[in-house]
Amino acid sequence: MSIPSILDDAPPAASEPPAKIRLRNLTKSFQSGGGVVTALDNMSLDIPTGCFFMIVGPSGCGKSTLLRILANLDEPTSGSVEISAPAEKRPSNSMVFQGDSLFPWMTVWDNAAYGLALRGVPKAQIREVVGHYLSRTGLTRFAKAYPHQLSGGMRQRVSIARAFANDPDILLMDEPFSALDEQNKVLLQEELLRIWEETRKTVLFITHSVDEAVTLGDRVMIMTAQPGTAKQIVDVPFERPRSVLELRSRPEYGEFVYSIWGQLRDEVQRARSRDLGEIHA
Repeated sequence: MSIPSILDDAPPAASEPPAKIRLRNLTKSFQSGGGVVTALDNMSLDIPTGCFFMIVGPSGCGKSTLLRILANLDEPTSGSVEISAPAEKRPSNSMVFQGDSLFPWMTVWDNAAYGLALRGVPKAQIREVVGHYLSRTGLTRFAKAYPHQLSGGMRQRVSIARAFANDPDILLMDEPFSALDEQNKVLLQEELLRIWEETRKTVLFITHSVDEAVTLGDRVMIMTAQPGTAKQIVDVPFERPRSVLELRSRPEYGEFVYSIWGQLRDEVQRARSRDLGEIHA
């Protein structure tokens, strides 16, 4: 199945939403014991408002570095990052991490309400918003529980509820489901899709799973081995709303996943060859 790259196309059609995020010649380098390491190299791309944008690439290609720059946790070495301001007052972004990021001394409710409380949102509004997202993630009856009393999948549900409750302009997700078993992963993917359909927020989601990228995303960016940049950006051709299991049962889904994996495989092999060369150097 052919996957034409957006990088090779003409400028986007006039009907496409305006860019929420615009990167131009973005480069990030680090000083290490072995010299300068370039994590991101001359990356340029536009991410439309409301896009569920998936990022796949080999280990060490700069995926997490890119999210850290967008979250203002790191600064680029060169190039520019432009993020359009939200239409109304709200946080610029919220981030969901791979591992546990909940406050262990807070209940599920207080963790989910943390961002709103920090911003001084009225208590009545907090009750309404947090109650809604705990309900959407199936956590209402666990509102008074503490993180150590929950399974890994439930803790990630709390992280998702907290992120959406804070109503960020952009949601940054760094392999949030990678540590979960397959059953919990599918359930959380379904829940995430349902919540995203309500909000249509701009989402950047890192994953090592091509299946997950195609299941969730509107677009998939395939990154090169280090130094990382955009090798190819493709539109996912499947309609919304989506059911995870129904979508994966379709023959054209398997063909599309295989075509993306064909592009990614070369970069994974390049990364492995590099790592083996460093080990034997």
